[in-house]
Amino acid sequence: MNENDKLFVRRSKNSEGRINIDEPLWSQDTYLGRCMHYTFITDCRTLLVSERKLREAKELCEDYRVGKEPTGLQRKDIIYAKKLRDSAFHPDTGELMHLLGRMSSQLPSSIVLTTAMLTFYKSAYGVVACQLVNQGINAIVNYTNRNAMSDDPEDVSMVYQAFALATTASCAAALGFRRIISSRGALFARFVPFCAVAAGNVVNLPIMRQREITRGIPIFTKDREECIMMSRIAAIKGISECIVTRILMAAPGMLLVPVVTQRLRSYCFYQLRPWIVMPIEISLSTICLLIMIPSALAIYPQKNSMKPGLMKICLSEYEEFQKAIGERTYPDRVYYNKGL
Repeated sequence: MNENDKLFVRRSKNSEGRINIDEPLWSQDTYLGRCMHYTFITDCRTLLVSERKLREAKELCEDYRVGKEPTGLQRKDIIYAKKLRDSAFHPDTGELMHLLGRMSSQLPSSIVLTTAMLTFYKSAYGVVACQLVNQGINAIVNYTNRNAMSDDPEDVSMVYQAFALATTASCAAALGFRRIISSRGALFARFVPFCAVAAGNVVNLPIMRQREITRGIPIFTKDREECIMMSRIAAIKGISECIVTRILMAAPGMLLVPVVTQRLRSYCFYQLRPWIVMPIEISLSTICLLIMIPSALAIYPQKNSMKPGLMKICLSEYEEFQKAIGERTYPDRVYYNKGL
């Protein structure tokens, strides 16, 4: 257990009642609560846990939900089991997620990719190779963390088509920005990887989650007891929020690190030891990502909301919503799962 887990256990030590195994341990109505929650489930140490133990943790959570947990189970044990389940299993389908698709893998994979992109940005071949790997991993992450309630088992081939299109578009964007920005100086040239990553996310996410846009995602009343209808507007809004999150997640590391390393070039200790750039880049990238992964994910609640009037953008959808509401009280907001 990390320090956040221990802090929660200490605060809950004297509290009565059981935890809600299906809800976050912290309030999702505040930014701090969401930040604590994402710090909890994106702990990269959970990647080292075997599949057997992950499934045992999920089974323990299911037993706890119905009150059949083992006698003498301690609160810290069920909290750790919840952590493993929430980090490794999809919230909609309950399936074990691909290792690279879990948010807990964002830190190690992003450190490697960020360092590689900042190192090989000068070579066109290096740019293409880094973007192929980057967008391949992004495609896995985007598909793994989709809203699976829009899935159709019969169109699995769309996943491969989307991956091919997203990877091609991302590499084209990377080379295009490299050609435009590189001529403006050495420092600007080092911002090429961030521009490519930002453009890649704008392309990759909508393509990988296109089924949500074409079919819509479920929207609910506040208590989530009733699905009102499938909304394409909610899907577009949710995917847009995910794009903003991913870009902000990468921004500090990919914009700050080039500035720092560029300034180091004027010092004699760098000129005598040029190898020092690599460990500095890795260290700075790690610090930025440790802070930004939970901070960026916490910007929007995963179960976000919107005003029904937003659906007037698509009049047919708004009319469908009005028919679905019928004689019931018109809600101020409707809720949806935006994915991650």
